Amino acid sequence: MMMDGEWRNAFIEGDKSKVNYATAPFPVDPDQPGLYGSGQVGGTIAGVPKGVKHAAESWLLLQFMTTDNTYLTTIAHGLKNVPSTVESLKDQQLQSDPHFKPFLDVFANEQSTFKPITPIGITDYDLFQSFAQKWQAGKVPDLQAGLDQLDEQISKQLQLG
Repeated sequence: MMMDGEWRNAFIEGDKSKVNYATAPFPVDPDQPGLYGSGQVGGTIAGVPKGVKHAAESWLLLQFMTTDNTYLTTIAHGLKNVPSTVESLKDQQLQSDPHFKPFLDVFANEQSTFKPITPIGITDYDLFQSFAQKWQAGKVPDLQAGLDQLDEQISKQLQLG
């Protein structure tokens, strides 16, 4: 099992891999079954640089690139990424791929959230990734103790931030 993004489907397809795989929402705590099918999601992040020569035109382009459903689905077809409007998630070509559909469903799930922005940036994510790599390599003898230590590390970083 691997936690990854929708781009992995494109990598597998692009590599002409014959790997037999499936995608599904990540498991959740059995005490919170209502969270199944949700996850951490992102979206289109774009901006107009301060002092740009053609600010009004730049804003129109940015608005088009982030809200036009036809544009978003066209880009999603080419890049194999999840488009970022609710309407564009309904695109039949994207919906028809059983490997891709779970990502669309997670993005559309009302329980899905974006990673909270904190003063430590992605330090918590980096610590988690490092822990996950150690766990997968068999270098964490006690999962609960390891998770407790990870929690402590992240908490300390948040106090410093």
